[in-house]
Amino acid sequence: MRDPRPGLRWSGGRVQRRAQYGGYIDSPEWFRRRERWVEQYRAAHAGQEPACVVCDAPWTLRNGDLHHRTYARLEAEAWQDLIPMCRDHHATLHAVMERNPAWRKIPREQATDLIAAYLRSKIATGSDR
Repeated sequence: MRDPRPGLRWSGGRVQRRAQYGGYIDSPEWFRRRERWVEQYRAAHAGQEPACVVCDAPWTLRNGDLHHRTYARLEAEAWQDLIPMCRDHHATLHAVMERNPAWRKIPREQATDLIAAYLRSKIATGSDR
């Protein structure tokens, strides 16, 4: 479980939700959900393999993360609640989201999509170096 941002304290409820989330992410249910997600992705994309939504790097169950665009259906995620990301860009997305409190003022799905688009544009323009 990630620690709170420097200078902030988490409420007891937040600590409990984060512990529940951490338990789920380490569970066999989450690993089965990831496998189902890959099958759904392939079906929705004519057999195409998933790739990082930022850099298009090949995504696999072994080397990729699924980012939750929303926690509204945690443990019963809809296919579109999850997006494939390489581990580096997943960490970068979270760093951007957590660095500026303005991102927490808009819906998580919208923040995720905007940050992913921003990171893609940095790659496209070569300004990610």
